[in-house]
Amino acid sequence: MKFAKLLSQSAIAAGLALAVATPASAAWVFVGSWYVGDGPVWTSNPAVLNGLETAALLFGGAPGDYAISTIDANPANINFSAFVDGWGDEQYLTTAVAQNYSLDLGAPGYNDPAGGGTAYSAWVLDHSCFNRYSDITLTCEAGEPGLNYAFRNDDVVVPEPATWAMMISGFGLVGFAARRRRETSVSA
Repeated sequence: MKFAKLLSQSAIAAGLALAVATPASAAWVFVGSWYVGDGPVWTSNPAVLNGLETAALLFGGAPGDYAISTIDANPANINFSAFVDGWGDEQYLTTAVAQNYSLDLGAPGYNDPAGGGTAYSAWVLDHSCFNRYSDITLTCEAGEPGLNYAFRNDDVVVPEPATWAMMISGFGLVGFAARRRRETSVSA
């Protein structure tokens, strides 16, 4: 009976320790940025990705971990929008769309089935400035358009391996002490 009480108290203490380590409010943390045109060349038929999927590809994690902005690296200015490029349509390199928007008509891939307006992706080298591709149709005066800023939700703190190791060894010590007490009382 004492062991069960000791174990439950230890579990409560561990839960409180984790709760203290977790912040109470959501916090977006800037993790990086990318130009749409930094992606693979369109003729290689790359996967069509929205802004959230691109952030997960580039910075790790899942798309749901991210928010995308087209404004700047300040979390206070997140507009949950992304720049994309379109097959035969570069207008969305300068006009933002929803961060989860992509379009892939036909077979999977940016260049399949091909044709104006059949694919829009946040990670593809199609229309670009600075001579990255020979079919330049975009005029860039203030620099490369299509810069997306990625922010990761830092709301949930996952305990570090050292914290887990400390908790597990603590539970082991509690179990060892309880077992030793039981063995002592049985032999007496």
